Formats: sequence, C-alpha cells, structure tokens
Amino acid sequence: MRAPLPPLVSVQAFEAAARHESFAAAAEELHVSPATISQRVRSLETHLGVPLFERLPRTVRLTELGRAYLPAVRESLDDLAVATTGLFGPARREQLTVRTQVSYAATWLAPHVGDFQDRHPEIDLRVVCAVWSEALDPGDVDVDIHQGRGPWAGVHSEVLHQDHALAIRGPGDRPVESVADLAARHRVQVLGFDDLWPRLLPADAPRPSRALTVDTSLAALEIVAAGDACAVIPERFARTAVRAGRVALALDGAWPARQAHYLLRPHSEPRPSPQARAFLAWLAELDERVPSL
Repeated sequence: MRAPLPPLVSVQAFEAAARHESFAAAAEELHVSPATISQRVRSLETHLGVPLFERLPRTVRLTELGRAYLPAVRESLDDLAVATTGLFGPARREQLTVRTQVSYAATWLAPHVGDFQDRHPEIDLRVVCAVWSEALDPGDVDVDIHQGRGPWAGVHSEVLHQDHALAIRGPGDRPVESVADLAARHRVQVLGFDDLWPRLLPADAPRPSRALTVDTSLAALEIVAAGDACAVIPERFARTAVRAGRVALALDGAWPARQAHYLLRPHSEPRPSPQARAFLAWLAELDERVPSL
C-alpha cells in the first residue's frame, strides 16, 4: 500500500519557492498570492513533520532536509509533466488581447511586436482595433490602450506614453523653409488632433492651397508618403516611416501634445494579469530601446 502523498499544489509551491528562494517569486510564477505559497509550504512541512525552509527577512533558504527532498520532487514533477504532455498534448497557451487604435497598432506595435513574441512564445497575442474592439466584452480585453485626454469615467486610467507631435512631408517634396512655407503647403488634418496645426502655426498664417481631413494618423502618414502633402501626427507614429525614408521631417524638433496614451482598466480589476504585465514591461523597454526622432 502506497504511503499517503502530500497535495500536489503544496509540492509545486515547495519546488517553485526552492528554485526562486522566494515565496513572492513563486507566487508570481504560480499566479497565487505569497500568503498562499506560505500556507501550502507550511502544509507540506506539517505533512512531513519537518521544516523545509529557513524563513529569512527577504528570502528563504532550504534546510538540509529540504535540499535532500528537492531532487526527488523535481524529478517527479518533470516525469508528470512529460507524461501529461505525451498523452494529452502541450498545456494550453495563454492568450493576451490588446485593444488599441489602428494607428498605434500599425505604426508602433507592428514593426516591433515580433520581438515580444520571440520573448514570450507561450503567449498568443491578439490585437484588436477599430470596429472589432467595440464588440468585445470588457472582460475579454487584457490591455486596453486609449489615446486622448484622460481621465475617463468608470475606469481606472494611467498614462502609458506621454506623446509629442511633429510635422512630416513627402520624401520627394522640396524642404520646408519656414513655418509660413509649411502653412501654405497641402495639408492633412487628423480628426481628434484639431489643436496640433493651430499650435504650430501663427494666427495669421496663410491658408493652405489644399486641405484634407482623415480619421487616423495612419491614413495621414500614408497620404503624405504617397503625395506632396504635409501632416502633423504623434512622433511615435512617425518613427519607423521617417527612419525608413518613407516620409521626411518637415520641421526639426517635436513639441508636447495635449493627448497621451493611457492604459485603461475597470475598477474591479486593479491589477493586470501576469501576461498583461509582461506585455506592459515589454512596451516600457521598447520605449527605452527605440529612441525618439
């Protein structure tokens, strides 16, 4: 007759805590609280009748019996994982749904998102925007990125990116010699950014010879790249196109925009999921890694 076995969750908590030398890090990995890890480890110690860890102020250290027990635990968990995968297939991948505007998805995420997928192959990323995003239940969205002037009623909002604006022209256009010269060029205006041109140009600036209004910065960017118009769009959206030579800077420098990118969360969900935290950490690193123009 087999001796009574300890609960599997307690064994998993012990192995993770031993590997990280931390109840907090084990809790992060197993998606539970540090208090739960502590409780499960103590339950295992009670079952075995011996202490497995020394509790230190900021870490934990295996006792001599804990070190002796760990190799057998790891081997057993590895064997169980191999058998489970062999019979039932790999564990279900985690899905992360990011809702954002089409311009952010196309100009900022698209050129770099492969790096996130390489770093987190266990996460299936889904990016939704425009008409599809409104059909999603709030509970189906893990990361909700919104550009505008916050805060918004009914949700918790925090600034994700402070935005700047800059003026762009077609790569084949003659250089812009002055602000007055820019004012007279064919102009593309983006809905929702109605303040950008007036803040750039003096009140007595001449009217453009031709003006076009579009609803996304992405549309403005493509029109400028294909023709002889100028546009003012968020600097973040122009970085890849300027560096690739698809558009050129009409004026040197950028200036703060009144709009910013915000991370929105329901008040009922104050903390992002582990997958969402991984994505947000990657976005923060991307900001550091990809310099502004």
